[in-house]
Amino acid sequence: MHDHDLDRRTFVQRTGATTGILALAGCLGTDGDDEDEDRDDPDNGDDAEMPRFPEIDDPPAAVYRPTHRESMRMLEPITAGEYTLAPMLSYPHPFWLITGGTGEDDVERVDPEQGRGVHLMITLWDDDTGIVLPVDTSATIRIFQDGDQIGSPQSPWPMISQEMGFHFGDNVPLEDDGTYTVEVELPPIPTHTTGDLEGRFTDSETATFEFEYDQAFRDQVVGGVEYLDESEWGERGALEPMDHGRDDGQHGDDHDDDGHHHDNGHVPDSALPSAEAYPGTRLEPTDGVDTDLPRSGDAAVLVTLLEAGSRLADGDEQYLLVSPRTPYNRVPLADMAMSVTVDREGEPVGDADGVALEQTIDSEYDLHYGASLPALQPGDSVTVTIESPPQVARHQGYETAFLEMPSLEFTVPEESDA
Repeated sequence: MHDHDLDRRTFVQRTGATTGILALAGCLGTDGDDEDEDRDDPDNGDDAEMPRFPEIDDPPAAVYRPTHRESMRMLEPITAGEYTLAPMLSYPHPFWLITGGTGEDDVERVDPEQGRGVHLMITLWDDDTGIVLPVDTSATIRIFQDGDQIGSPQSPWPMISQEMGFHFGDNVPLEDDGTYTVEVELPPIPTHTTGDLEGRFTDSETATFEFEYDQAFRDQVVGGVEYLDESEWGERGALEPMDHGRDDGQHGDDHDDDGHHHDNGHVPDSALPSAEAYPGTRLEPTDGVDTDLPRSGDAAVLVTLLEAGSRLADGDEQYLLVSPRTPYNRVPLADMAMSVTVDREGEPVGDADGVALEQTIDSEYDLHYGASLPALQPGDSVTVTIESPPQVARHQGYETAFLEMPSLEFTVPEESDA
């Protein structure tokens, strides 16, 4: 895909892509007084409401550091039935959709329709466990002003962001300043649930909140954008997750081992537990790896075998748990299709065509893919096949990763605890 040397990346400006996208002229830095003057000029059009969106030529086919840190306003968390959700607002900005395939042609950039409006983001979680919940795209958002609906209902996209983790959202165009009311219809969680989450989130719920859209908001979110040094653009790595307990644009890297920030009044981080937090027998990759977990399409993939009698296993079978996550911030990778095959001394064990791994969200092990299997033995070969990559929208820095995802091969170690 991207085989150019990293030193050949150059900063380019996007011109004529869509109305409302501010083209960057010249170098990254401009005089701050000129920026303030542009935003205050009523004749300056949509561009006055937007920060600049510099691009990177030939980014790696991996997670990379984007050009800037976003700025946003966090609203108070609200509850709707068993759900708790935290709305966040930023400026309209591009994001990328995955259209079902695994190549560059299957990634579609979505640009804002106009500069005036917001990028609406919502994190949804279970308050008892701090688990951030995956959301099906059948959720619906309606926007009202003075009792009148603005535009058509929108179905927000499940998304991943280096700073926000897993959330859902979309760009929402707004013509006028004022107070807006947002109505969010939440469908039942479609993902298989286990542990303390089993049997919950089966009802549809509706949540409502309000926000002010005015010049003060635009000044805050546009003026709060922090551009990285150009030498960092496109380098492998990721921004730190945002400190969800603040609305001042500050960031922090305070992951707990369990990945769930549900203490101290924070909105939970969607980070998965660290690899060391998972029980069972960690399968060994057959190819030597120089990372803590094997990679496929730059996704870090944990594979562990839980013993017979585990609450996730059926009867006397063992449970294979596969946990793909982003390589730096441990963001869960949802809506994948995967299967597993097992060979013993060259002969298939069980179904030779493979067993589908079911997407599951568990109160202890969080989002993962799993299946019960007949008892495995030391030396067995286990192949995890990724049939489709994560079908979630991506913010900048994730759009070139997790696309071409080859199969991973493992061996059950000789000293098995399973």
